[in-house]
Amino acid sequence: MILIESLFPDTIVTDYKPSNRWDIIKYLVNLLVKNGQLPGELADSITKALIEREKSMSTGIGKGIAIPHCVIDQIEEPKIAMAILPKGINFEAIDDEPVQIIILLLSPKSKMQLHVKNLAAIAKFMNNDQLKDKLISLKDSSEIKKFITDNCANVK
Repeated sequence: MILIESLFPDTIVTDYKPSNRWDIIKYLVNLLVKNGQLPGELADSITKALIEREKSMSTGIGKGIAIPHCVIDQIEEPKIAMAILPKGINFEAIDDEPVQIIILLLSPKSKMQLHVKNLAAIAKFMNNDQLKDKLISLKDSSEIKKFITDNCANVK
């Protein structure tokens, strides 16, 4: 599953207080750049693509989860960043509830089938309320990574 293979403690944030959904998207893209997952020259174009995607239809899938995502030519493997926002943020989610977990997913255009599978796997993992609630309660990015690794095998 993509969460295990492509998520690193350095790309998980628990202490950021975004002013809006555009702010958190930009922040997560820059976090990927800062931690060597993306070249800096791609940050603006990726952020723009994510925001355009978000404007066409919110990626707030409900139950406190949003998965902003896009496919791009300039990467060869999926990239992922995560924000845990216990107080939540308006993401214009389909259920109009605040979003507490944001998982930003970037995939190579050459791997569209993998992109769709990863979106489905993330949604399925996050659909488990007990796992989601525990995840929101964790404050340390290494603990979050370990928790996801330990529990992904339990989600089929």
